Amino acid sequence: MVVAAVLSVLAFTAACSNPGTSSGGRVPLEPGVRSPVIPSAPDLPGDAVDVRFARDGSGFALLGECRKTGCRQRVAVLDKGGDAWRLRQSPLPDTTGNDGIAAELMVLGPGRALLTEGRWPPPERTWFTSDGGRSWRQGSSRPPGTTAVVPEGGALVEGCLRVDREGNGCERSPLLAVLPATGQFRTLATQPPLKGVISPAGESAANWLFVFGRDPRSGQPALAVSEDRGRSWRTSRLPGAQGEGGAARVVAAGKVLYAARPGPLPDETDVKNGLLSLHRSTDGGHTWEQVFVHRKGVEPRSILGVPVAGADGSLTIHSEDGVWRSTDGGRSFARRAGSGGMSGWVTTTALFYLWGDSFGAGNWRLSADGVRWASFDLGGGT
Repeated sequence: MVVAAVLSVLAFTAACSNPGTSSGGRVPLEPGVRSPVIPSAPDLPGDAVDVRFARDGSGFALLGECRKTGCRQRVAVLDKGGDAWRLRQSPLPDTTGNDGIAAELMVLGPGRALLTEGRWPPPERTWFTSDGGRSWRQGSSRPPGTTAVVPEGGALVEGCLRVDREGNGCERSPLLAVLPATGQFRTLATQPPLKGVISPAGESAANWLFVFGRDPRSGQPALAVSEDRGRSWRTSRLPGAQGEGGAARVVAAGKVLYAARPGPLPDETDVKNGLLSLHRSTDGGHTWEQVFVHRKGVEPRSILGVPVAGADGSLTIHSEDGVWRSTDGGRSFARRAGSGGMSGWVTTTALFYLWGDSFGAGNWRLSADGVRWASFDLGGGT
């Protein structure tokens, strides 16, 4: 982890695969919408380990420049309509030794971002900006109160209010809301009716939130859906979902929802980011159909980030062994011509899908419709 390129891969992997926030929900797709042109900035110092955008096209990038003695953490900002990324004052302290890049970046609206220190145990120090990184206000991830709703532009995150006796996990972990106006944390007043570890699973439209956990009656994997930003919840089962796995990742293409369930595969020891199953809903998440389930040797066996639901009706999975595309609702897949090996991580931001390469080379792509992608480069300079 003392090599900057390797560290960039690890930090980016953690940021993009982390299901703990729902701030990356995409705006609904519209016919003819194209990805905005994002300027490249390959001369930025260090590696861009995370990039996030607001709906107006402005954005923030977390940069890490690492040496054997530690890492310097910087922040670059793209203003609305800007033609260049600019370094801003970073409140993050340098890390030492093998600590690497621990911080997390969250964009809460135009010019608004929250940096979380990423240290254990919680609560963690935070820094919030509302003026595009020109100034920062220090805070904490400890919630001082409750909120009835996750405000639009805010984020739903998995909290940790009390560490267990061993100090390795959380004994009490309710869902928290991050307020976009202040960057402060609040406990969500109405918690989803699930049991076990409950994790945010995504957003689809302006008021819709999804979380993943266990059905309180059957104990089987299930989603809880809120259509009013967390004021109320309903539960929907994921039929056929069995075994242990990570939180489902929900994406939307118009009225069609897809939920991908990652987790360790029972018979594929060479796969690190297994894809257990895919589920599809055409009624707003009231009911789900399992359209794909892992079978030994059948691709895609893995998923890197979230599935990409295209405006053309396609579904694309970026995997450890290339890019796989389905034209029948996720029931079968064909390898995209020329793809192979680690195919890059895909996440969602408020400005549609975001792809980053798997090797920390600073290559990024953005797509409004899941079909056409606009490329840009960030970081790698000294």
